[in-house]
Amino acid sequence: YHVVTFKVGGITGIKLIESVVGASALSTREGKEQFLEQVKNDLDLILVGVTEAGIRKGEIGMDILAETLLGYFSEHGPKGTISVMDTDNLKGNGQIVRDIQKEYAREKGSISYLSWLENKVDFLDEMGDRLVPDPAAVPEAIKEEAKKRIGKEDHLITYTEKMPEQWSLVIRDAKGRLRVPFSELTHRGVIVTRGSINAYHNWKLRLLNSVHIPFVTHLAQLSGYKKINAAANDPIIKEYLRLVVGGNAQIVEKDIPIEGEDAAKYAFSFVKRIGELEDDAVRVNVNHTLKLRERVAPTIISKHYTTTSKEFKDKLAFALATVFRYLTAIERDGDTYLGEDDIGATYRFTDANPTIPELLMGVRRENKEQIENKIRQIFEDFSLWTPPGSKQKTHLSSNED
Repeated sequence: YHVVTFKVGGITGIKLIESVVGASALSTREGKEQFLEQVKNDLDLILVGVTEAGIRKGEIGMDILAETLLGYFSEHGPKGTISVMDTDNLKGNGQIVRDIQKEYAREKGSISYLSWLENKVDFLDEMGDRLVPDPAAVPEAIKEEAKKRIGKEDHLITYTEKMPEQWSLVIRDAKGRLRVPFSELTHRGVIVTRGSINAYHNWKLRLLNSVHIPFVTHLAQLSGYKKINAAANDPIIKEYLRLVVGGNAQIVEKDIPIEGEDAAKYAFSFVKRIGELEDDAVRVNVNHTLKLRERVAPTIISKHYTTTSKEFKDKLAFALATVFRYLTAIERDGDTYLGEDDIGATYRFTDANPTIPELLMGVRRENKEQIENKIRQIFEDFSLWTPPGSKQKTHLSSNED
């Protein structure tokens, strides 16, 4: 299949990938059977990418991973080793997936299988800069140009922006058993280490991902922009991003200093990227509460928050208010909520954690005191802001602003 690198101005490169031996859709019975047959082979690595909401027991990705690992153990026995790497934006994603898979193993009641999971399977923590946009968001002109240059139809074609220069992939291989030679790709921004990668992951989430949520994508959709790049290039939004992204970077760099690295430079590299790539705000606006917890809650409760300018604090408050405004539904339809943007158009949204939408349902026309009470409840709710597995409960009400 072909990988097409592009930006708003056009295609910047096309590369043919020829190392793939097969592909299947795991959501179909046939595809799942084809996939699970691969456990007969000697495998080095299983990659998992299912979005943050998919990293839960009972979700299809975790179910199939459990079947795959059990199948591999059955084929290769207790001495076989393998690595598992999740590519979703959760700190400690390897440990989280490991804990989920151990739950499945306990249900099986096999002591030998559980022991193998604990000692022979390496669940690697990973921080990856995933570059593939929604295929539906790729401009038709780009698709037509790619088809013309390739000279034939390619149903597996993949569209992407160019590889980032900094930290495209950071892997924690604590036991040094990963057989795939990612460490040979340091010149492409890849880091493989036995130490913690939490600092890198925190920078990625709080500096890059925060540009999307909470800083621009909800604002874009509520303002009537369908494309993120169009919103990011709006002169008013551009100035707002300069202030809020820059101020946030100051806090992150003080909270988590990484020697020789510039937080503002790293963050603004992503502002530049989203301005050059056509993508849909609707696609990004999912898993709202989880993304607020991971990306902006640490800035709100940081001890360095008070050292920033009033201008930044105002913009940060505006960003958070914009997300809450987006999550203020006018009605519910099953698990889906219906909202209304600033030009009167309706939109649908879901949230894996419905606490905020339920609290804010219909409050747009209530008085200020009632709304403040709802927001206070949101800030004080430990369950919204405490990361999974954390021994210390987190809430946002410690910030007097």
